[in-house]
Amino acid sequence: MESKEEIKKKINELDPSLIDELNRYLDYLIQKKPHKSSGKLKQDWAGALSNQKYSAIELQKNAMDWRTK
Repeated sequence: MESKEEIKKKINELDPSLIDELNRYLDYLIQKKPHKSSGKLKQDWAGALSNQKYSAIELQKNAMDWRTK
């Protein structure tokens, strides 16, 4: 990995017309950084479909039918 000083030297060698493009790319890279997890996995949705009249197999078959319509 290159040091910041080496990168600064390369930036100074850039044509001035490319500085804007580099700046936009740096903004893109900064936004791209991974977001930290918000904590433990929540499973408050578990059991939410327990009152449905379909079994898992029936629901799967119906879903296929709904997609083909």
